[in-house]
Amino acid sequence: MSLVDSIKAAQLPPPAVRRRIRTDARVSLADLAAELQVSPVTVHRWERGIVAPRRERAIAYRDLLEALRDAAA
Repeated sequence: MSLVDSIKAAQLPPPAVRRRIRTDARVSLADLAAELQVSPVTVHRWERGIVAPRRERAIAYRDLLEALRDAAA
């Protein structure tokens, strides 16, 4: 993956949308965190927009959010 492609792949929805996707899919912070191999506090901070995940984690997070959105639809 090129640098530009990885930057595009790491773009996330706004923090409030991230939380809504997770809650609509009825997934807990703990479950999402376990899937991404981070702490629930980290996911909470991402959902609040306090911190942003690094590129590798952002790509995995975005992929998971997209899968959850599709599953909840």
